[in-house]
Amino acid sequence: MISHVWTPSSFWTPPLPLLPGSGGTETFTLGQCRELTRRGVDNQVVTFRLGGQDGRAQAPDVRFTGYPTPEDVGLLEGEVVLATEPLRLPTVRVPHVMMHNLPLVGRDLAFYRDGYAGHRLLAPSSAAARGWAAFLGLDPGGIGVVHPFAGAEFATEPVPARGAGPVRVLFAGRLGPEKGVYTLFETLHSFAEDGDFAFTVVLAGSQDAAYTLVEPLVRAHPMIEVVPPRTSAREMARLLVTQDVLVMPSHSTLWVEPFGTLSAEAQHAGCRVVASDLGGLPESDCGGLVLCRPDDPLALGRAIRRAAALGRLTPAARGAAARHRTVAHSVDELLAALHGGLPALG
Repeated sequence: MISHVWTPSSFWTPPLPLLPGSGGTETFTLGQCRELTRRGVDNQVVTFRLGGQDGRAQAPDVRFTGYPTPEDVGLLEGEVVLATEPLRLPTVRVPHVMMHNLPLVGRDLAFYRDGYAGHRLLAPSSAAARGWAAFLGLDPGGIGVVHPFAGAEFATEPVPARGAGPVRVLFAGRLGPEKGVYTLFETLHSFAEDGDFAFTVVLAGSQDAAYTLVEPLVRAHPMIEVVPPRTSAREMARLLVTQDVLVMPSHSTLWVEPFGTLSAEAQHAGCRVVASDLGGLPESDCGGLVLCRPDDPLALGRAIRRAAALGRLTPAARGAAARHRTVAHSVDELLAALHGGLPALG
């Protein structure tokens, strides 16, 4: 049995359920469970203090087990993978913990060393593993790498017929400064007199405090068309196949992107992706990635024009992209890490 433990975060009160479409961690966890089930490997999502409102209704094909308190994690047998944060609680086996993000601003070394002590560490990219190793004073080889992936929906969604028109550029990350939304605002000045480009922004990330500041600016911008959040992989795939370029201009000083799942998803859907040359974003390359210097509006604008000139991926290139960063590769990495005897952080 492999238990993906959806830990009750100390940052959220009450704890948040595991809901499809809420973020990369949710997509990662549910996708891995489905692939493990396909392979005949027993697995489950474990939640605490949420009862039946833990997300199971939105993912009926995934086994959920709810417990009243986190202390019940000690009852779990088999491999335990903590999906969101460590738990300083006894388990039958030494637990693994997925460190989806790099160190948060405002948290010191002691906070992380104490939290991760006694756990085997996993990271979503080689870049994230190097970042965590440098921060914690570890050998990067002692951190397992389990890359995120694009779901099958993105490679199989048909591209609708479309006539002549402007290049369609999409921003679909959380509306927060760490995702580079302010860099995008500055970049739009260089497209102000250019009718060959149309910009769309998805209203994503409403659970974050920054959203209330950014969302009115996005709605008011005369060059931006806003669209509602996409709450499933299929909905996002249907949007991506209508676009030419996805932009991911993540900011370098606020938060480093550990991987960038949306980048792989967009390339599977045939979109070119323009992303900051930062963190794990280069590892999301499936053949359609254009990198640019972070925090540089002019560099972002040049990269968008370069991606537009290349155009959407051809059917053959899209098919090749779909063979990279798949859930099968991700689960292969997970099983190798679980059985590879990673050292526990002392």
